Amino acid sequence: MTADIQIENCQENLCLDLEHDGGYSATFLNEHKDVAEEISRVVLVFNSGQDFQGIEGMEAYCVSVDEAYPWNLSPGQRKTYELLLPLQQGSLYAMTTVRKLADAMGLDIPWAAYKRLENLQSLGVIRGITF
Repeated sequence: MTADIQIENCQENLCLDLEHDGGYSATFLNEHKDVAEEISRVVLVFNSGQDFQGIEGMEAYCVSVDEAYPWNLSPGQRKTYELLLPLQQGSLYAMTTVRKLADAMGLDIPWAAYKRLENLQSLGVIRGITF
């Protein structure tokens, strides 16, 4: 007897409310200003699979995007994916920060952008970020 393995996109396990500015209380943001500043400066590098040596003095990750991700994404994840994919496809080498990515997504809080990246990685849409 053989068992069929079924793969599912489990959005309900991803704290989707934290992908949006409204998911963070003013108290939380006040208590974690320093961490939010660090998160906003994290650099994401897209370099089409070339060796990445890092950037001195910066927290940077070489990110790769699944160019044919077949599963459903939340609206926030879809928007992020649609911003990241051209960075990978459009050049040999591209860089952005979490702050710039948050701005492009219309987010005021870098935590929300970072949570979207975390969720995309847990789903296998992107690879390369260490949380």
